[in-house]
Amino acid sequence: MKALLSSPPALRGQVWQRLLPLLALFVFFGTSFTAQAQPSNPNTRFTGSNIIIDPGTGNVTYDGQNTTAAPDFDGEDLGTFDVSNFNTTLLLNGGSAFTSEFAPDVINSATLTYNVTADGVSAPVTSGTIALPLVNTSGGDKSFFNDIANIDLLRGATANTTLAPGSYTVDVFFTVSGRTTRSNGTPRTFTIQTPPGGAYQATFTVTGVRPTEPPTSTTWTGGQDDNWFDPANWSNGVPNSGKDATIPDFGSGSTIQYPNIYSDAIKLPSTRETVIQNPGGGTSTVTTDVPGYDNTATGPRGASGPAQTRTFTMNGTSQAQRSITRLVVGRLNVFGDFNNQQDSFIQRENTTIAFAGTDQIISGSASGLVNVEISGGGIKDLTTNFTVQAGGVLRFINGILRTNISAVNVSFVELSPATNVNNVGIQSARIEGETDNSYLRGYVKIAEVARAGTTQDFGNIGLSLNFVGNNPGIVTVTRNTAENYTSVNNGSNSRPTIRRIFGVRPADQQTNTGGLNATLTFRYLNNELTNLIPNNQTLDESKLALFVSTSSGNTFGQLGRDALDTESNTLVKTNVTTFATFSLSEFTAPLPVTLTAFDAKRVGKNAEITWETVNELNSRGYELQVSNDGRNYRALTFVPSASPNSNQLLRYRYIDTEAGKTGVRYYRLRQIDLDGTDHYYAPKVVTFDGGAELAKAEVRAFPNPFGEVLTLTANTSVAGPAQLSVTDMTGRVVSQQAVQLTVGINDVSVPNVANLRSGIYLVRLVMPSGEAKVMRVSKQ
Repeated sequence: MKALLSSPPALRGQVWQRLLPLLALFVFFGTSFTAQAQPSNPNTRFTGSNIIIDPGTGNVTYDGQNTTAAPDFDGEDLGTFDVSNFNTTLLLNGGSAFTSEFAPDVINSATLTYNVTADGVSAPVTSGTIALPLVNTSGGDKSFFNDIANIDLLRGATANTTLAPGSYTVDVFFTVSGRTTRSNGTPRTFTIQTPPGGAYQATFTVTGVRPTEPPTSTTWTGGQDDNWFDPANWSNGVPNSGKDATIPDFGSGSTIQYPNIYSDAIKLPSTRETVIQNPGGGTSTVTTDVPGYDNTATGPRGASGPAQTRTFTMNGTSQAQRSITRLVVGRLNVFGDFNNQQDSFIQRENTTIAFAGTDQIISGSASGLVNVEISGGGIKDLTTNFTVQAGGVLRFINGILRTNISAVNVSFVELSPATNVNNVGIQSARIEGETDNSYLRGYVKIAEVARAGTTQDFGNIGLSLNFVGNNPGIVTVTRNTAENYTSVNNGSNSRPTIRRIFGVRPADQQTNTGGLNATLTFRYLNNELTNLIPNNQTLDESKLALFVSTSSGNTFGQLGRDALDTESNTLVKTNVTTFATFSLSEFTAPLPVTLTAFDAKRVGKNAEITWETVNELNSRGYELQVSNDGRNYRALTFVPSASPNSNQLLRYRYIDTEAGKTGVRYYRLRQIDLDGTDHYYAPKVVTFDGGAELAKAEVRAFPNPFGEVLTLTANTSVAGPAQLSVTDMTGRVVSQQAVQLTVGINDVSVPNVANLRSGIYLVRLVMPSGEAKVMRVSKQ
């Protein structure tokens, strides 16, 4: 050391520079030079180790403690890495440690520790430890292994940083830990390191400078103007079908311009007026010339074509604090997700936004879109609603637009009604191009004025009405093509509906002036007749008829059909006088009464039985029957028809006040014609007693075992929608429906159980509170 200190200054500097890597190694691995508890048995040891490196071409295994024919890690040059290519990596993926243990030693764990230092710098640039899980034990021999650590040695110590150009050393050592016992029998821990007191060292070189953004992403900077197609406005070039685009929220008061899309168009020069504060008080208006630009074939970059991006993200935290993108002229093709959470996207008239990728997530647009295309195939999931503005078109070319049918208040498509601007009529928004392979699966709605004598197709939603006589006013039409009713449940027909349900609600039913009357045309797709719940049923298209329900799908009445064209997939029914929930199913022999609602519920100690009809032909009335076992019925009362012949909505109600009602009571209707012919309608179930027991159990099934009818009695303190499902013992769903529960005791009929085979089933009811109740029931 004296000789070193007495050496010339230049020589001393050279010596210290040569010692710096050793000093850095000592600093980082200082603990390895301190005394550590060793195993009790000197034969417990490392038997081998290796390091796994991926230089960008796949994993390469290097020997640490030399045991194989693989190249040694120590002294290896791992190569030169140009980080100006964003995708360049040098991955330390882990390694292996092999040990032998001898009693009383037990090895429990192994780690690989690494350290990267730059030449001439003592402090490590980056460091860390990789756990090596135990993967094999054979007697006293153990193997520890990990090849998925994915540590990029070219990255700096902090996020999103990269090593600067230069030469680097990577040091690696292995440590195993275990437990043993002292000579006096007390336990202690021990560690072993390889190489002892040092590290295996390899080198690599870094060239270039890492870009701040990957080649598959670009961010709007507005460095030039508002032209989407000018590369100077983007951090990493103009976005395209393989490059994501992000529009930052620059905050209020920023002078940075947000992008405008003029595809294949010229933006003319303009002026901008700014009001400024004068030094002596008052204000002045300053006019600034704003140059235009040319994105056509004659422009400096040639014809722009449509704007394109992969995932499109417009940042913002609220409506007042958001970014903006305007589609002013032409077309925008989005091939990835569309993130428009704060309604940042503004679309002008006669422009088109196309969702042209495969599977995509679309956040919608509260202020509305104009022309929308669904193309590229796959499924486009709509997370929030969007409105198609008047004059616009939702056009299907290839792909499915899917809404969340369980959240129809936030995930839906709305078609704007026709309007008038400056005395120019603009037609309602429309759906075009739906086929069996490309369509809207879910919920869509429109509300617009309908007038008698004019066929209204409600934006080509799939249902047309031509009213005669009275005007209906504004008619709201909803369409659900994500679900079907499991059964029309009208006493003579238990077949399901097709997977297309229309809700029709005229604002003015004209009940005081003769009511409404219309010819209804119902259009459908072939795929809506197949894979119907329960049991993936298929309906016979040649037997389709129109059904209507005034009880939200609980019971459907058959209206029939006047025409069916299976080539154009249209069904026509004239003289429709009741407007509620419509769907199609297979027809049965016409009944003299079209029953559209039948319900029974407990009201205190009594039962309220209600039913509705929309058509009665030669009907004498209704015998209401009751049973305690679901098999043996007796007459409870007779209710005469309000009119023997009627094509209007008629409502009936009866209160069962019999004393001593206990257990389960089954109510059914026996409809009697003027000539004595009768027809029966499926029973409804009401339970009495068991209130205290039910308050604890919350849900109970009656009867159990069951035959033709199964009813749940549910007690809930929270009102709202509940989900009912029935599965067999293989887990297959055989029936499901949404039900509405009120506070207190509710009786819920389980649909379509008469068709089930004998056996054990699980009935699951998810309460409005979110709590799920599961019951085991048996079909006789």
